Amino acid sequence: MYSAGVSAETRIREIIEDLLRPLLQADGGDVELISFAPDKVRLHARGTAAFGVGCHYVRGHVIEPAIRQIVSPVEIEYELEVPTPVRRS
Repeated sequence: MYSAGVSAETRIREIIEDLLRPLLQADGGDVELISFAPDKVRLHARGTAAFGVGCHYVRGHVIEPAIRQIVSPVEIEYELEVPTPVRRS
């Protein structure tokens, strides 16, 4: 799926764009890579990936294992986007 010689950051970007984002967007969530260092990955999560029912499961059992297949051990930090409430007239 991913060619040899590609940097870990590029592979993480590819797994996010090709696998994680479509999966999470189908359920009302999203995730983006903010920054990458060999020992730390920072992600921006929004929608159901940030605050939905089961968000902790999604982050701990879907997003993090995918990232750790590429680089491990690594600390994964999240910036969570607070949803804007819908105002009703």
